[in-house]
Amino acid sequence: MRATMRIAVTEMSNDVLLRQLLDAMPSLVFVVDKDVSILDYNAAAGVFLRKGRQHILRRRSGDVLHCIHSTDAAGGCGRGDFCKSCVIRGAVKEAFEGSKSVRRRLRMQLVSGGKTTDLDTLLTASPFSYRGHEMVVLVLEDLGKIAELQPLPR
Repeated sequence: MRATMRIAVTEMSNDVLLRQLLDAMPSLVFVVDKDVSILDYNAAAGVFLRKGRQHILRRRSGDVLHCIHSTDAAGGCGRGDFCKSCVIRGAVKEAFEGSKSVRRRLRMQLVSGGKTTDLDTLLTASPFSYRGHEMVVLVLEDLGKIAELQPLPR
């Protein structure tokens, strides 16, 4: 069985394998650059965002996720005063600079249709290089959903 599995994986192109790995993850996964612009994302993030690729790719994460602070400055996400202390931006910067994974817990405030939603999140930012380009994979896990799955010990 192991030999069959090894052959199947080696015959699969890297791009197909990467796409399938990303889409298999239930958490929101984004591949971002140093300005936290989205270069790619997984199926779970697509379902969460409910937008087409043309409205997501090459745009900054706060603009796409509708961060409550993304409209603080004319330039959008990353340009306002609050953005200097943004946990997501800070984690991505730290991952790039230290070449290591960074994990943070944060409460995100997202605005959609005039309604503000708080989302308790575990953020992981992990740097990697692909085809000569430095990127960070940004994983956002909804802590509320994780708590629902795991009953607390009594």
